[in-house]
Amino acid sequence: MAKKRLERRDLRLPQELVDAIILELRDDAPSLTACSKTARAFRIPCQRRIFRELMIDTEESGYRNNYQRASELLASSPHLEAYVRKLTTTCPTEQKDICAFESVLRVLRSVRRLTISGPGSLVWRNLSSDFTSALFDFMTLSPLDRVNLMNMVEVPSSLVCHAASSTRVLELNAQSIHEDSAVKPSPPKAQLEHLIFSSRCVHYRGRLIAMLGQAGYLGNTRRLSISLAEWEREGVFDSLPATLRHLEINYNSFTRFRHMLAIPKIVGLQVLELGVNLSMSRSPPQYLGHILSKLPEFAPLVERIVLKFTIIPCIPEAPWIHHGVWPVFDVGFVERRQLPRLRNVTCCLQLAMDYFYGDDSVSYEGFVAAMERKLPGLTGTNMLAFTRGNGNSGD
Repeated sequence: MAKKRLERRDLRLPQELVDAIILELRDDAPSLTACSKTARAFRIPCQRRIFRELMIDTEESGYRNNYQRASELLASSPHLEAYVRKLTTTCPTEQKDICAFESVLRVLRSVRRLTISGPGSLVWRNLSSDFTSALFDFMTLSPLDRVNLMNMVEVPSSLVCHAASSTRVLELNAQSIHEDSAVKPSPPKAQLEHLIFSSRCVHYRGRLIAMLGQAGYLGNTRRLSISLAEWEREGVFDSLPATLRHLEINYNSFTRFRHMLAIPKIVGLQVLELGVNLSMSRSPPQYLGHILSKLPEFAPLVERIVLKFTIIPCIPEAPWIHHGVWPVFDVGFVERRQLPRLRNVTCCLQLAMDYFYGDDSVSYEGFVAAMERKLPGLTGTNMLAFTRGNGNSGD
């Protein structure tokens, strides 16, 4: 009896030691699973870490968690539901997967972030009403903070409205919006703070922004992120919300930045981020100078400007060319006080690849020198800053 009591005391490890072991194993799911079976003290902490992010795919994909397995797991161990904070999945197309995924959606109540992708063969209007009802209910869960609708051919407008009515961040990466007849919720209080559009949304985002604004979904939107495409349509900036404080615009080419010249006046805009892919060029686009010259008109109270340039490394590295000064930031900028609240201009150089064979400091030093020549009114002040990073390091 004494020996048995001693063995039990040996298993009562200090919580600090348990936490340290789990932290060490945090990215090793098989080890966390094995650790959870060694002692009761490890079971719950390990399960919290293992099921913090639940990824589900089809059985044919070969992924460990398919829809049926996830459904059975949550049914047999309902306590795991409280641990799932992030759900990443492909929207199912087979009936057996649809039913299983519906049951998963009905069970999970604590998810904070949902990423759902749709295969090219998916036709939303052909999904069962029970499944769409479960998905719409899931979108309105109070813990849900962010929804990413990715790689979709079409998205029903009602799904977008359900997400916009209750989440703080909504990202859309879909080729088209399907105007369906499902009831669209009226937000009791506007929740959406950050709306993100990829370049695939080119055919409808101007219209969608207007629709969401008129329906009251953008009453609390502070940040808008848009990736412009080469074939961009006019009107994307016609219905920007009046509450906007942070505008982020990325362009995959530098030859047609002129679409931005149509931005209306946004009195409350505080942060403006402009990103452009220079590819193998080493010269900031001339259109960027035209856009910056319009800042006193469309963003008179801007406080921070971020200029992001993404390049492909060259071997040998090419020299930077600056093609003259941007007039709004010439040597008389401080005296003119055209942007009285501007406190910071950050120029960021990003690599389009995860690797670089050669001396990347050569490219960065040339970039800094070129930008200082284009911004002489800021050079030597505490307003101008430079950073460098990797173009693939985003969230």
